[in-house]
Amino acid sequence: MHYFTEHGDSHAEVLAKVRSKYGTGPEVLISHQRAVPVKSLWGRITGAKRWEISGAILEKKQVQPKKKDETIDNKLKLLEEMLNRTSFRKSTEASARGSSTEGGPLVREIEPSLRKEILPIGVVPPSTEQIRRLEAEVAELRQALRSKGGPDLDLIKERELLSLYEHCVAIGFSPAFAESLAMRTRAEVASTDYKLRKKVHAKACEVLAEHIRTTTSAAQRIVTLVGPTGAGKTTTLVKLAARLSVMQKRRVELMTIDNYRIAATEQLKVYARIMDIPCKVCRTPDELCTAIDASEAEFILVDTSGSSPANRDFLARMKAFFDAVHAQHSIETHLVIPATTRLQDAKLLFDRFELFNYSRVIISKIDESYSFAPIVEMADIWHRPFSMLTNGQDVAKDWLDADRLVIAEALLKKWLDDSESIDRK
Repeated sequence: MHYFTEHGDSHAEVLAKVRSKYGTGPEVLISHQRAVPVKSLWGRITGAKRWEISGAILEKKQVQPKKKDETIDNKLKLLEEMLNRTSFRKSTEASARGSSTEGGPLVREIEPSLRKEILPIGVVPPSTEQIRRLEAEVAELRQALRSKGGPDLDLIKERELLSLYEHCVAIGFSPAFAESLAMRTRAEVASTDYKLRKKVHAKACEVLAEHIRTTTSAAQRIVTLVGPTGAGKTTTLVKLAARLSVMQKRRVELMTIDNYRIAATEQLKVYARIMDIPCKVCRTPDELCTAIDASEAEFILVDTSGSSPANRDFLARMKAFFDAVHAQHSIETHLVIPATTRLQDAKLLFDRFELFNYSRVIISKIDESYSFAPIVEMADIWHRPFSMLTNGQDVAKDWLDADRLVIAEALLKKWLDDSESIDRK
């Protein structure tokens, strides 16, 4: 049995590291997951902690990390080195042959005995047969990449762009979106910078940011959140209420039409008492309209019931509340989607909750996911802006306004960090 211990700055990061190294099969056993203090002097002073996951791999199905010489990246490096040698040999021979005028050579042919002195020490020029094999192998790699839907890149010169494409697919973007991002980045990066990951990363962030729209929250008097069960709508609504009432000193009132979860309603009332703001439970569309008309608050925040996107009947009943209010008031509706949502599920959520005419998107629980790329791609397709991101249970701290470049850098940061980690090693 093989034992392992991995560390990371967050639970999601170390869990992703374990899955990447050892897989997710039944032979991989996790014994414990815990936050441990950072042992450095700075860690002792600040009380900083890191996550630790320990476990074991059964002998019968032990998962071994891939050998470096078996990876595509190292294979491309080897091909690049060999082709560079070939290019050097060809240019040397071409220079040696030179050109002639009036029948006489400008540069005389270099004698075979002297050619070895021109090549770097220890470098043996490849034979014609070796060159043909290398060219055939490069063509085979290009064909394999195209057959998987990958971009048509020069595998030798543009391996960082290929790595960018693979990272984008790995974090949840569709192959088509990842290819578009890689090819647009390629078009805007100088060919001399193809091998410089920091420059490719900076330009890729700019290109990705162009696909991201952002806006403010609470631009209307009535604000409501919709989304699937467990998306974090109530917690997000309370964070928005705290921001408006506690930080901005605005008059806020909470209302809920969630008549299915008693615990959620009681939780909302507790938060309302803490913030010293009113909270009302509305069981019918008429009650909601009456409560809104009677309210003197500057902002009315309406909590809704979570629902499966497949439950069309439930969504239709909840829409009756919206139709009743829309008859006299404008509503600012946010679709709340957890960061753990996969691409196919995101497609369904964006489609089914269109019933409520949402104008903004909130990504919740970003601290619980390795990536929220599928949500970014679907928001781009539906032309919906992001208004807020939430990353924990702390009502006062765990949220931030949506920013295009911050979102783009968050999605591509891991790709850049992996490169810097390899360089340090």
